[in-house]
Amino acid sequence: MRKNLGLIGALMMLCAFPAAAQSDLSVLEEAAPPAVTAAPLPMGAKPRSVSLARVGDTMKHGQPWALILWGRNCPVDNEAVWDTSQDGFKKDPVVERLFRDELTGLGFNVAGDPNNLFKDDEDDGAELQIGALITDVSIMACGGLTARERKLELADVSAVGVAQMSIEWQIYSPVESKVLAKIPTVVRLDYKEPRTQVVDAMLQGVFAANVRALAASDDFRTAVLSAGPSASALRSPIAAPPIALPLAQTGTARPISEASGSVVALFTGESMGSGFLVSRDGHLLTNRHVVGASKFLKVKWSDGVETVGEVIRSDAGRDIALIKTDPRGRQPFSLRRSGVQAGETVFAIGTPLDSRLQGSLTQGVVSATRTLGGYNFIQSDVVVNPGNSGGPLLDQGGAVIGVTVSGVGQKDAPRGINFFIPIDDAFAFLSLNPSS
Repeated sequence: MRKNLGLIGALMMLCAFPAAAQSDLSVLEEAAPPAVTAAPLPMGAKPRSVSLARVGDTMKHGQPWALILWGRNCPVDNEAVWDTSQDGFKKDPVVERLFRDELTGLGFNVAGDPNNLFKDDEDDGAELQIGALITDVSIMACGGLTARERKLELADVSAVGVAQMSIEWQIYSPVESKVLAKIPTVVRLDYKEPRTQVVDAMLQGVFAANVRALAASDDFRTAVLSAGPSASALRSPIAAPPIALPLAQTGTARPISEASGSVVALFTGESMGSGFLVSRDGHLLTNRHVVGASKFLKVKWSDGVETVGEVIRSDAGRDIALIKTDPRGRQPFSLRRSGVQAGETVFAIGTPLDSRLQGSLTQGVVSATRTLGGYNFIQSDVVVNPGNSGGPLLDQGGAVIGVTVSGVGQKDAPRGINFFIPIDDAFAFLSLNPSS
């Protein structure tokens, strides 16, 4: 089957469709939804910035979605059904352009610079992220109107058609960690003048029309025009029963050279990360993205001994998790819960890239302390790589000041811009209560 890779990767080839009985795409025979006109934002409006973060669909395998009529007066019909091997709907440059053009034309603020060829798509700085869940799409096209054209494929001939698309838009606030609104839209478009590439044109046109319907929604305008939380507002931990942790005895700090003995490699299926011992009774800290949805995982100590760990608690927003295992007499890290200063020497320990590199130690300095997305972070140039996640960041005295969480890189090369969760935040978001 030939791929017609227009908007969102729809797959169609006229002659490849099996002949079918009369199509059950009855939605195209019903009365069309009323046209929606979106008015521009009022002069002086200061909308919050938005970006198109996700595009997906709920189309089911075997669901009819396209009816192709062929020949003069279109007497022959062929039905296409949705196949799970198809690409489905996804965010791509065409969809992003349609989204941007429609909203900016109405005065909305769409984040990011489309002319920057080196932009980081995962960090456009938008205050609100928009998801488009396509719940239904139906197309009817009529082509091959002349004898010559009937030897060609639909994409190459003049055709007319009608398309309808239904979308559930989800408006998400990263700072507030919640969906502010779910807004359904449904639009139908008729293409009565013959043109080539009619299927692509209909898909693009009906998606753009749904963007305009979103822009006309009162719920969308309320979310975008609201002041929202302060840019410097910090997210608060969710209340949870405290967990008492018997910490290291005062004055038991060890030299950096011995610190790897209390750092572990963690394994969940095919994933790997790091963690470290923070209590005498076997509690480990790591990242939430390291443990994922696992309840139990394998813990490997630096001397090769393996134990089983149980995930006790986690916070997905702060990306921190608590694991309980058997420490077998090993010494937990001492913690430094006071603030850090730029220029301090720091060390990171973890298992970068490969389990054979467990216990790797790197050195750097504190570059800055920052608030990003409502959370506090320590920024450092100390080198970390995938697999370091969840490992400790230590000061010169061997005390833990942070938890490795993420880094900024380009083409797998580290830039020396890496972020760590302050240890005090880790305790607060997991509701951990230190005890002597």
